Amino acid sequence: MKVIIVGAGDVGYVAAETICTVHDVLIIEKDGDVAETVKSRLNVSVLHEDGTNPVILSHAIEMHHAEIIISTLHRDDSNLFICLMAKRFNPEIRTIASITNPDYMIGTTDEGFVGVDVIVSPEIITAQKMYYLAIVENLVDFEYMGSDLELCLAIFSVESHNKINGQIVMNIDTQGEFTIFGIYRDENLLLSVDTMEIHPGDRICVVGSREGIFRFNEIVGVDDVSREFVILGGSIVGRNLARLLSQDSKKRYVKIIDRNPEQCRELSKSLTGVVVINSDFTEPDVQMMENVFKADCTISTSRLDDTNLLMCMSAQKFNARKVISRYFKKEYEDIFKFTGLECIIGYDKIVSNEITKCTISNDMVILRMRSHNEVFFNHTVDKDSKLLNRYYGDLHIPEGIRIVAIIREDGNETVKIYPRMDTRICEGDRIVVFTNLTKESDLARVFGKNVAVEL
Repeated sequence: MKVIIVGAGDVGYVAAETICTVHDVLIIEKDGDVAETVKSRLNVSVLHEDGTNPVILSHAIEMHHAEIIISTLHRDDSNLFICLMAKRFNPEIRTIASITNPDYMIGTTDEGFVGVDVIVSPEIITAQKMYYLAIVENLVDFEYMGSDLELCLAIFSVESHNKINGQIVMNIDTQGEFTIFGIYRDENLLLSVDTMEIHPGDRICVVGSREGIFRFNEIVGVDDVSREFVILGGSIVGRNLARLLSQDSKKRYVKIIDRNPEQCRELSKSLTGVVVINSDFTEPDVQMMENVFKADCTISTSRLDDTNLLMCMSAQKFNARKVISRYFKKEYEDIFKFTGLECIIGYDKIVSNEITKCTISNDMVILRMRSHNEVFFNHTVDKDSKLLNRYYGDLHIPEGIRIVAIIREDGNETVKIYPRMDTRICEGDRIVVFTNLTKESDLARVFGKNVAVEL
C-alpha cells in the first residue's frame, strides 16, 4: 500500500521504520535536517515541506496515490486538521491521527463521524498498559491485540512462593478463558509446553480475555493484593494512570508526586481520590518522607529516561515490591534490562504495535512480542485452506508455531475459542497464530503457500 506519514518525530520515525519494508512510504517533514536524516536511514521517500499546508498535502496525496495518511506532528490540532483535509481531497483515504492530549480524542469513522478513521495515542496506551501491570500482581508484560480481536497477551512471572509451581500446564483449568502458549525459561521461548512442569523463574505466556488474564493471576497465586500505588511524574501518562487507578471499583490508595507547582494544581483539580504531592521525588528525603519505595507498586512516568532509570535503580536498592517504568530512547532498553527490571515499557514498541494494527492487513503481523521474530498474525480459513474441517489434535504443527485462538462468527455473535484437541476448524474462522520461525516456507507447510506474513 502507499502511505504518507506527516512528521518524522518520535512517532513518525518509528511508524516509518515499522512499515517501510511492507508499504511504499512517503514522509512529509518540515525540518530540513530531520528530513535528511530520515532519507539516509530508512527506505522511504521524503518530501521536505510543511504537511499542514493544504496545497502541499493535496499534491502529495495525488502524486503518491496515497491510500493511508498518518499524521504524527507534535500538535494534536494539526494532526486532526491534516486528517480532515486529507478526507476532503480523497474521501476513500484511510486517516490515522496521533494524539497526546485526551481532550482531542474525537469520534472516529467507526463511531459515525467522518474525518478521522483511527486515533492512536501512545501516551494513553502507555498509561493503560501500566495500569494492568500495576494491578495484576504477577504480570510483567501486557499487550491488547485490538478491538476487533478483543484478546490480551500477558506474560506472568513465577517465583518460588507461587502456588502454580510444580503444576503441569495441560492440567491447569482454563475454563475456556485463556490458553498458555509458551514459557520463557533461561531466556529461551519454549512452545511445546503442554506436558511441561512449571518452575520458579519461568515466564508464562498467556493469550486470553481480560477476565481470563485476571483469573490466571489468581492461579499463579497472590499473597498480597496490591492496594498502594505511588506515581512519579505528573505527565499525561501519570495523570491518566492515576485516573484509571482511582476510578477502579477496587479500594486503592493512589499518590502522585511532581516537582512542578502549576502541574500539581492542575492534577488536584482534575483527579478525584488521588493524593497529589508537590515535591522533587529524586530527593532521598522526599522518597523517605513519602514512603515512595514502600508502596505495593512504584511507577515512574517521567519523560526523561535518566530520571526513570535513576528511580528504578533506587527502588531496587530499597527492595521495592514492584517497579514499573517507561523509556523513550531505544538505546535505553538494554540499560533498563541490565538492571534486572522486567516491567519496562518502550515508547518505540508502543508506536510500532499500534501502527502495525492500523496499517498492516489481517493476514500479516498484528503484534510483536519481545523479539523481532516473535509475532502474532491472522489466518482466515477459506474453502482452499489446509486447515478446513481438521481437528486441532490432528494437525501436524512444527515446533515454532502455535495456534492460540480462533475467532468464529456464530450468527450475530463473535465467539473466541482457545483450541483443544477436539476443536474443529471451520470455514470462515480467523485463526490467531504465534510463531518465532524465520522461514516463510515453514509456515506454508501448515497454512498453505498463500500465507502472507512479514517476518
